[in-house]
Amino acid sequence: MRERGVGFVFQHYALFPHMTVGENVAFGMKVSKVRRSKDEIARRVEDLLRLVRLEGLGNRFPTQISGGQRQRVALARALAVDPKVLLLDEPFGALDANVRRDLRRWLREIHDELGITTLFVTHDQEEALDLADRVVILNEGRIVQQGTPEDVCRRPGSAFVMKFLGDTNRLAGTVTGGIARVSGATVPAPGVGDGPVEILARPVDLGWATAGDGIPAQVARVIDQPQGRRILARIETGEAVELDVPADMQVAASDHGYVSILRGNVFPVS
Repeated sequence: MRERGVGFVFQHYALFPHMTVGENVAFGMKVSKVRRSKDEIARRVEDLLRLVRLEGLGNRFPTQISGGQRQRVALARALAVDPKVLLLDEPFGALDANVRRDLRRWLREIHDELGITTLFVTHDQEEALDLADRVVILNEGRIVQQGTPEDVCRRPGSAFVMKFLGDTNRLAGTVTGGIARVSGATVPAPGVGDGPVEILARPVDLGWATAGDGIPAQVARVIDQPQGRRILARIETGEAVELDVPADMQVAASDHGYVSILRGNVFPVS
C-alpha cells in the first residue's frame, strides 16, 4: 500500500495500543522510503492532529480517547504518507449513530480541503448518499447501478436498487397502455410493457385522505416522529404500506381512508 501511494483506514481503527496518538500518526512516515527528519515528522504530526481536530492529544494512548477520536487518529495516520488514493473500509461501523453522522460530515470537509480521491465502502445507504460524489451499488459482487446520488435515488435502475436505498412500499399492479393500475390508483409507466408489475414507492411518495380517489385502506398504527407522522396501514388488497404525513394531520388507528400514489417506480415482474 505504501509503495503504491494508497492510504487505508480500517473499520476497527487498527491503532498500535503501545504507541501514543502522535506515534501512531508518525509510524508511516518513520518506515517510509522517503526520509524525513525528526523535526519534520513532528511538524507533520502536529499539522495532521490539527487537521483532524485532535490538537493536544498527541501524548495520549488509544485507550485514553473515544472511539470517534480513535477513528480520526486512524485517518490522520493514513494521510501522513501523502496518499494519492484513500481507501476506507466501513470506518464508522463500530460507532453510534450520532457520532457517525458528525464524522461523515467532518470527513467530507477533509476530502474537500485535501482533494484526495477517496473510495468509501459502507453498507449504510444514508452514509453513502451523504458523502459521495458518485455511488456504486453492488449485489452479490456485481455492479447493478452507478451514478450520482441524484441518479440512483431519483432514477433507480431496478427494483433491487430502489429497495436497497431505503424504506420502500411494494404494490402489485398491472400495466395497460403505459399506465400502471392498482385498486383505484394509477401511476405513469412509460416504456413498460403490458402485464403484471410491481409499483415501488417511498413512504413520502404516498398520500392519505379520508375521501376521494385512491386505494381503500385502514390505519393499523400511527408513529410520531420529529419530522412528521408515519401511518402504517393495510390496503384492501391485503398489502401493508407505510406513508409519511404532516405532523398536524389528525389520524388514528382503525381510521379508514384512501392511499394515493404521488410518485412511484414501475418494474415488470420477472
